[in-house]
Amino acid sequence: MTMGWVRAVRADELGGTAAVRFEHGGHVLCIALADGQPRAVDDTCPHREVALSGGLVRDGIVTCPGHFRRFDLRTGQCVGLQHESVRAYACTVVDGWVCVDLAAPAPRRSIREILLAHAQDRSTT
Repeated sequence: MTMGWVRAVRADELGGTAAVRFEHGGHVLCIALADGQPRAVDDTCPHREVALSGGLVRDGIVTCPGHFRRFDLRTGQCVGLQHESVRAYACTVVDGWVCVDLAAPAPRRSIREILLAHAQDRSTT
């Protein structure tokens, strides 16, 4: 089932050092503020499957309460561990509600696909 934008939490529920857990259609998200804007990432730390929403938020980083791994809410990337990340979701505020885009992410292209597309674009100009 393809999902798109869903209403998640009231914007005024976000703030301080706490995150909010949100569940919808099989997705479990950790929603918090980063740079004053709502951000959402998967709520499960890939290290030990601990809920990130139980951790502290500071400077756009949520700290896992299980083993203190830190994830950037803007990108989902684990700070200091390039091979570890959680999915980040686009957010916006509409009528006082944080809405999250739960659509499937675009498939990643290989470097070969990127270079071929670039070469084809250049050959048509």
